[in-house]
Amino acid sequence: MVGSPVTYVRSFLERMRSLFAAPADPHAAERLQEEQLAAVWRNTPGMMAANLCNALVLLAALWDTPMAGAATLWASALIAVVGYIYLRARRRACKRLTTSRLSRVSRRAVFNALLLGALWAAVPALFFIDADSGGRLMVVSLTAGMLFGGAFALATAPLAALAFISPIVIASEATFLRGGDPDHMRIAIVLAIYVAVLLRTVFVDAENLRKRVLTHMDAEQQARTDALTGLPNRLGFTDAIEREFARMSRTGAGFLLLCVDLDNFKTINDRLGHPAGDELLVAAAERMRACLRGYDVVARLGGDEFAIIANGVDGRENAVALAERIILCFDDSFLIEGREIYGAASVGGALAPINGADQRELVKSADIALYQAKQRGGCWRLFESNHDMESRESRALELDLRRTISLRQLALVFQPIINVATGKIVGCEALLRWNHPTRGQVAPSLFIPLAEKTGFIDEIGLWVIEEACAAAAHFPPDFRVAINISPLQLRRQEFPDCVFEALTRTQAEPSRIEIEITETALLADDEVSDAAIRKLSGAGLSISLDDFGAGYSSLNYLRKLPLHRVKIDRSFVGDVLTKKDCAAIVTGVTRMAADLDMRIVAEGVETLAQLQWLRNVGCSEAQGYLISRPLPRQEFLAFLAAWRPDRLEPASAAGGMLP
Repeated sequence: MVGSPVTYVRSFLERMRSLFAAPADPHAAERLQEEQLAAVWRNTPGMMAANLCNALVLLAALWDTPMAGAATLWASALIAVVGYIYLRARRRACKRLTTSRLSRVSRRAVFNALLLGALWAAVPALFFIDADSGGRLMVVSLTAGMLFGGAFALATAPLAALAFISPIVIASEATFLRGGDPDHMRIAIVLAIYVAVLLRTVFVDAENLRKRVLTHMDAEQQARTDALTGLPNRLGFTDAIEREFARMSRTGAGFLLLCVDLDNFKTINDRLGHPAGDELLVAAAERMRACLRGYDVVARLGGDEFAIIANGVDGRENAVALAERIILCFDDSFLIEGREIYGAASVGGALAPINGADQRELVKSADIALYQAKQRGGCWRLFESNHDMESRESRALELDLRRTISLRQLALVFQPIINVATGKIVGCEALLRWNHPTRGQVAPSLFIPLAEKTGFIDEIGLWVIEEACAAAAHFPPDFRVAINISPLQLRRQEFPDCVFEALTRTQAEPSRIEIEITETALLADDEVSDAAIRKLSGAGLSISLDDFGAGYSSLNYLRKLPLHRVKIDRSFVGDVLTKKDCAAIVTGVTRMAADLDMRIVAEGVETLAQLQWLRNVGCSEAQGYLISRPLPRQEFLAFLAAWRPDRLEPASAAGGMLP
């Protein structure tokens, strides 16, 4: 076909253009240069030895001829150049090239190849015409040998290979064609054919190296890139922060590390599904990237954890400004699968080298600051020295809790609940206590959140259920035991079955167990929690909504869930006699519960006046220190045996308080 040669030439030229063009990615271009130079340096000793040996052979061949003087000068120049190139290569092999020196060394390699090529180009130009037939054969052999040997040695660096080949080919062809001898012309034609084949081989080798390097870099890049967001992953983050520390050691300019966690991501993920969660992560990554400069780095470390490296931010004022910018970028809602979702993030920051002179120390400081921010949620914290003390204390408490669980040193206590109208004890609430040998009584408000954060809550919660069910067997008939359940437990699909297994092992009646859930457990509004509540209620267990009024107090919970009791938070009960708003809230909730056929339990009752007021507004049940503090099981059994329903009649107490 007529177009085939043209197409071939165009294809060849295009391949040559791409071969000599540097990759668009500067890191890829740098890596390719390094690989090309490394291959050249590996071949340099052998190539220099071949140059030296061939020069000595040529000198010996021309020693007894009139060209001996010229050959000696040529050989001396070649030996000097060979020695210089070899020594420079030896020194360079012991050093790591920086980016700034890499291009300079590459140019030097091309120049050295051109210099050697020019010296070997002088051989046919100086010695071929005047030599006898044996000398001409020696000149052609040595020139061809160096032409092909040098081309193969430099094949991975095509510019250097061309620089070496070109002067030899030009000088050889000019020499062979100069005299007009037909034999010499035939040699010139054969040389041209061989050189064409040689060039193709050189270009193929160079192209293979280029493809191998770029493919390897692409694989490395994929290994360092998060597939979902396109951000650097943990491995890519490690590389980036190492580069930043290397830059800091050269320039002295510090930088900022921010650790970012999305708040309530698990709730959104569980409620809307993983595809929606993935979409939220992608959108959050785009927003954070939009807050940064082009040379800053944002990486996804895994799950909903991100990290930001801000180059040149080494002062607290600029660090605060960036942290606030990250927080604010979550103010607007996200449109996820056609729904408006509001997100938030917690941000912890650390400055290098102030808060860490190496990667491990800096990341640790940022993590500590993030932990402080997550205690409140939706805010930022920069590392301060007192944060480290708090973090160490938290870790020490975690280790103590782990040890306490393994040694079964937690305990249950029981606080009675009375029927307000009759004064009869109708049940109790099982409460968890931790009496540490050196810390003393550790508040549940301190160790329960820690147990939820570390995952210990599952083991602790199952133990509490088992102990409470076992205790219920020793309490009077028609006596219920209320058990507090963590929101995390309720979101486990297997949770109801674990409760049923505990009931079976302890032979406790389901009707004697009440599950107390908080409004926090219902915020996720997920199907797993709703299904668990309905399954437990359907099996005969009572369901109680704890601390009503202290959280979001959605009346929707009272309407759609199978609740048996609502417990009014102690913060309202304690002020019913002194604050009209508290009294109005308790009165309204009590009447509403009666209309919904639910019973109301007032927590934190401490005076007879409070109890009488609750009786007057129709409150069903009450618990608090007026009745009794929480007691260990044996003391609680003794308390039950001694209890008299008329004990809380107004006439039985002086000053309105129990002694």
